[in-house]
Amino acid sequence: MTAMIPLFHERLHPGPFVTLIAVIFGVLLGAILMPLSEIASVVTAVALGVLFPAILFAASPVVEVREDVVVAGPARIEIDVLGEPRILSKDDFTTILGPEIRPLDFRLVRGWISTGVEVPVVDPKDPTPALVLSLRNPEDFALALKAAQKEGVREGESSRTR
Repeated sequence: MTAMIPLFHERLHPGPFVTLIAVIFGVLLGAILMPLSEIASVVTAVALGVLFPAILFAASPVVEVREDVVVAGPARIEIDVLGEPRILSKDDFTTILGPEIRPLDFRLVRGWISTGVEVPVVDPKDPTPALVLSLRNPEDFALALKAAQKEGVREGESSRTR
């Protein structure tokens, strides 16, 4: 069995500002111990200053487009039930998450990423109308999804002719 190589892969890790906040928070927690012991305070500050950003990076969700499925954090959805992706600019993203929010959409949104993509779900049995995903490279995601959908159509046609 061969491993499936994703057509698109992006980890939604925090940006530099959020990472800096995590480091500062860890150092400040270590500084609380200063009245008890300077050594314990410095060791704790360094450890937490490294640990908090590491946890943020390790816990960051992944968005992938594979040959037959889109993986967005905990969600997995088949390519053949997805419609045409729409790339969301910063203003579009703000609108779709604000005044035009739809409660049933699946959202994988990170506040430090201001662009994304909206992909309609065309399965009539699925109550989720769309996927709304934060992405730093929404154009690459859209191209990979279109390529996977096109390949799926070709495979479906070739299997019918056999």
